[in-house]
Amino acid sequence: MTEIAIETVDLVKKYPISLRSVSGGRHWEYWGRVGGIRELFTRKKGFIQALNKVNLKVYRGEVFGLLGPNGAGKTTLIKILCTLVLPDGGEAYVNGYDVVKQPSKVLRNLQAVLGEQHRGFEWRLNLKSNLEFYAILYGLPKSYAKKRIEELLELMGLKDRANDMYQRLSTGMARKLQLCRALLLDVPILLFDEPTAGLDPTAATEFRQMLKRLAKSEGKTIFLSTHNMWEAQSICDRVAIINRGEIIACNTPENLRRYVSPEKHYRLILDEESDGKLKNVIGEFESLNGVKSVSLEFGSPSKIVVETDENFKVLDMMNLISKHCLNVRDIETYEPSLEEIFIKLVKR
Repeated sequence: MTEIAIETVDLVKKYPISLRSVSGGRHWEYWGRVGGIRELFTRKKGFIQALNKVNLKVYRGEVFGLLGPNGAGKTTLIKILCTLVLPDGGEAYVNGYDVVKQPSKVLRNLQAVLGEQHRGFEWRLNLKSNLEFYAILYGLPKSYAKKRIEELLELMGLKDRANDMYQRLSTGMARKLQLCRALLLDVPILLFDEPTAGLDPTAATEFRQMLKRLAKSEGKTIFLSTHNMWEAQSICDRVAIINRGEIIACNTPENLRRYVSPEKHYRLILDEESDGKLKNVIGEFESLNGVKSVSLEFGSPSKIVVETDENFKVLDMMNLISKHCLNVRDIETYEPSLEEIFIKLVKR
C-alpha cells in the first residue's frame, strides 16, 4: 500500500458565471455543480478559476493543514476529494483511488466533517440513537455498530451524555458527535473544513488534541482546512498555503518560517552594572556576521535588541558578551509566527 494518502496532480476547477453582476460590477454570481452552493469570485473570461493546477501529496498518518484566505479554493478542493464536486482537469487520488473513476472506493476510505456541526442530526433523538441511525445507513452489522458506538462515545468523552437529546448539546459536544459519526466506519482518512470554528477555547483545544491522538495512536490521516494559524502551527505536521486557486507554499511550519522569513530577534536583558558599557559595544554587535540591526532599550533593566538573518551565529554573540563582561540576566528570542508568514506569502 502506498505511503501517499491523498494526491492531486495539476487539479483544475472552474465555475461558470452568470451575466448578472453584483457588488458594483466587480464580482459576478455563479452556481456550482452542487445545487444551492453559491460563492462570489472575481470575473475572469466568463468563469472563475477556483483551482489552478493544484499539486499536493499528503502522507499516511500525518496531520496536514490547508491555509488560505476566503475564496482561495480550500472548500472546493475538499469537496473534490469527497467526490461532491467534479474537477475540470487534472487528477485526484484518495488512498490510491481516482476520485472521478472510482468514487465508491474513495468513499470507503474517507469520511468528511464539513460545514455547520448540527447538519444531519435529528434534534429529538439522543446521541446514541443518532449514531445508530447512521450505522444503519452505513450498513454496519448491529453487533459491531453497538460496540463501535460505545467505544466512540467513550473516546470523545460523551459516554455520560449518550442518552441526552441532541438539542441539549453545546457546540463543542456537537462537534465531538460529528467526529464520532465520521469514525463509525473506521476509515483511514478524515477531512475537516474549519473543524474548530465556533468552538470556545477549551472545546477547541480538546478537539485538536483528539485529532492529534487519532493521527499518532491510530494512524489516521487528517486533512483540514483552517483560518486559525495557531491551530495549524500547533497540530499540523505540514501545511500548504493556497491563494487564488494555486498552492504558493507547502512545508512544515518550521521550514516555512525559516525559508520565507529567516530573521530572528534576540533581546539581551542586562543588569544595572552593564549600562555604562552599552554604547561602547553597539558598534561591535553591528559588525557581527548576519546582524541586520542593533538597538538599545534603556530602562530598568536595559536591553540590547539584535535583529539577525540566516547567516547569524549565536556563538559569535556569546563571545562578544564574554569579551566585554556584560552581565546578561536573560536572553529572549522571537521568530515570525505562521500567521506573519502567511500574510507575507499571500501579499506577494
